[in-house]
Amino acid sequence: MKLVFDSTPLIYFGRTNILDKITKLKGEKFIPLSVYKEVVETGVRKGKEDAYLVKSLVSQGLFSIEKGQDKIMKEFNEIRRLSIADAETLAVAKNKKAIAIIDESFLRTIAEAHGIEYAGSVFILFKMQKENIIKKSDIKKHLDDMIRLGWRCSTELYASVLEKIEEL
Repeated sequence: MKLVFDSTPLIYFGRTNILDKITKLKGEKFIPLSVYKEVVETGVRKGKEDAYLVKSLVSQGLFSIEKGQDKIMKEFNEIRRLSIADAETLAVAKNKKAIAIIDESFLRTIAEAHGIEYAGSVFILFKMQKENIIKKSDIKKHLDDMIRLGWRCSTELYASVLEKIEEL
C-alpha cells in the first residue's frame, strides 16, 4: 500500500504524537514537496513541535518527499480553491497510484472526480489498529486528542467511528 499525506493529517498526527507510529504501517509513505514546505519549513519558523517531528521522520527515510509531475500538476492547478499543496497531494497520489490521505471534503470530491483513491485520518487510525500498531481503545483516544487540538469532525462521523470501534 502506498500513502500520500496531505498537510492536515500530518499536522494533527504530529500534534498527537502518533506520527512515528504511522511509519510502522506497511507500505510506502509519501509527503508531497509543497506539503513538506508547508508543514515543516513554515512550522519550524513558527516553532511548531510537529514540524520538527515530520522533519526528523523524513531525514530517517520513514517518509519520502515526492514532487508532483508537471503535466499532472497543471491539471490540478487549474482548479479554483485548490492550494498548491492540495494539488500536489492529488498529483503525487495519481502518479504513484497511491491513496491520498486527505480530510477536506472539497479535496475528496476532486479526488473522486479524477479517479484517485482517497481516505482520511480516521482510516489511518483503524489501519494502525488492524496492523496491531495501536489498540482498539487507542482509536477513540487519538481521535479525541485530534478534536481537542482543533481537528474538525462532524457528529455523524464521530458517531460512526464509535460504532465501528464497537464492531471490532
